[in-house]
Amino acid sequence: MSIFNKAVLFDMDGVVLDTEPLYTKAEIRLFGEYGVTIPEEDWSLFRGCAEQDFFDLSMKRYHITEDKHVFVEKGRGYVRDEFKKSLAFMPGFHKLHKLVTQRYSIGLVTASPRHNLNWLQTLINLDELFENIISGDETKKNKPHPEPYLIMMEKLNVKPENVVVIEDSLHGIQAALASGAAVIAKTGSVPESDLSIAHRIITHLDEITHNMIEDLLQGDK
Repeated sequence: MSIFNKAVLFDMDGVVLDTEPLYTKAEIRLFGEYGVTIPEEDWSLFRGCAEQDFFDLSMKRYHITEDKHVFVEKGRGYVRDEFKKSLAFMPGFHKLHKLVTQRYSIGLVTASPRHNLNWLQTLINLDELFENIISGDETKKNKPHPEPYLIMMEKLNVKPENVVVIEDSLHGIQAALASGAAVIAKTGSVPESDLSIAHRIITHLDEITHNMIEDLLQGDK
C-alpha cells in the first residue's frame, strides 16, 4: 500500500522506452522473410498489441503458413537483436519519473509478456524505476480491456478517479479510459486522429506538468 492516494500509471513501449522503431525494424525483417510488405495503414493495428495477439493477427492477416512456434521464436529473436543495438528511454522520461514519484504512486502496465520484461532487466533496471509492474500475461484479459489498469489500481489502493494514465497506443488508451482513469496520449505510435479520445494529447513527455496532472485529477477533462 502506498502513502499516496493518487497515481500516475505508465505504459512501457513508446512511453517509457523508445521501442516502437525497434519493433518496426524487427517486424519488417520478419515479414520480409515471407515476402510480406506491411501496408502503412496496418501498423497501428499492431501497436499496443499483446504478443500472442500480434502473432495470431499477423499470421492470419498475411496468410503466413509457417509453424507458429518457429514464427514466434524468429520474431522474438529479431526484436531482441534490435533492442541490444539501440534500446533507449523516451526523451523526458527520467525527468517526468522524478516529478511524479515525489507526489504520486506510480506503476507500469504493459502488454509485453513477463519473459520479455525479465529479458529487458538484463539491459536496463526497470525494477529500480517501478516497484509495481503488471505484464501482459498476468491478467486474464489484456488491453484494450481495462483489467490490467484496474488490477494495478487495486494493488496501489487508488480509485480510478484519482489516476492519470500515460499511453500511446489505441488499445492502451481504450483500456485506460474504460478503467475510469484520466488519459494523456503521446503521439508517435499511431495516427494522431486516433488519440482524440484521450483527455490530453502531447508530443513530448516534457509537456506533462504537475499542473496538468492535477487538472485532470480534479476533473478538468
